[in-house]
Amino acid sequence: MEPSVYIPAYLEREYLRSHEGLTCAARELLHEEVLQDPARYATTDHARALISYGRARERLLRELDRMEDLPDDEFDRKREQLFAAARQELHRIHRADPLCTDAELVDIMLADVPVDACLGDLMKLEERVRGRLGFLPGFDEDAPHFWADGGPQDDAERTRAEPELVAWLHALEAISQLCLASARYRAAADYARRVMRAQGYPNLSAGTVLLALARLEDEDGFFACAREGAACGAGEDSPWFLLGRTILLYKLGRRKNARRALRDFAARCDGGAFYLLNPTYLTPYLPVRPPVREACELAHQAVWEADGIIVDTPDFTAWAASVDGVEDASEDFARRYGY
Repeated sequence: MEPSVYIPAYLEREYLRSHEGLTCAARELLHEEVLQDPARYATTDHARALISYGRARERLLRELDRMEDLPDDEFDRKREQLFAAARQELHRIHRADPLCTDAELVDIMLADVPVDACLGDLMKLEERVRGRLGFLPGFDEDAPHFWADGGPQDDAERTRAEPELVAWLHALEAISQLCLASARYRAAADYARRVMRAQGYPNLSAGTVLLALARLEDEDGFFACAREGAACGAGEDSPWFLLGRTILLYKLGRRKNARRALRDFAARCDGGAFYLLNPTYLTPYLPVRPPVREACELAHQAVWEADGIIVDTPDFTAWAASVDGVEDASEDFARRYGY
């Protein structure tokens, strides 16, 4: 979830708590003003830390975007400098306010350490935050949507307005992604399934589960997850399902069905064939999947996340290139986007 969503929701809730009796019109005006200028309503140290984090992350992503067209050597050098500067700022923020968990989370993810070390630090952070959530009124880790009472709408609103809970979900997502990247497929699915339970927290964690189950050749679990993921945008129309189904059928040795699934992926996911045949760098998730501007970015994310599985599946890419229509779809996309 973007800071531009959950930080204003938190600030609005805190303002309403201290200003009871506002009319409906006043509440609507407050909502608009907080969205337009959240810093104006940041009146506590914690609120100001959240604002600082949001600005630091925005600068980081903006600078990464500007670097995309640099030569590789210069890109690596400038990215290292950018990450070091961002880590200093993020460390300063979460040192001043230990409850600004997202600042600590992104700081950990920017560290130049092996995957296992990063994963270990993330898991320690997740455990620590989960312990603090136990003191949050109404929070229940075992409840369907993490709240002990209230309906789905109430649960959604409460989740959006709790930065600590949002940061915990961010940590779970980040852990699931690193587990997937490091071939811990069952753990990846378990962590992602916890994220799927949240209301009011847009995510495509079902995609992580689908890829993990495809790699594990769990056909029944894969299609059951697709039905479950339909409610959160990662159902049978998503690139994760279409690519995961292809990988699953290929690994099960059902090549005729796998070819049909691959052609379906190439036809329905703009850019899917291109990114599959031409692995393309993607800006790191900081801390989780960013919102997309074009549909092809979803296909890019799905292929990027499946990279370890694809590399570990012998001859898959060569086989994909040999399937009728796949290279044509790739070349058509490349022409349209100037690659």
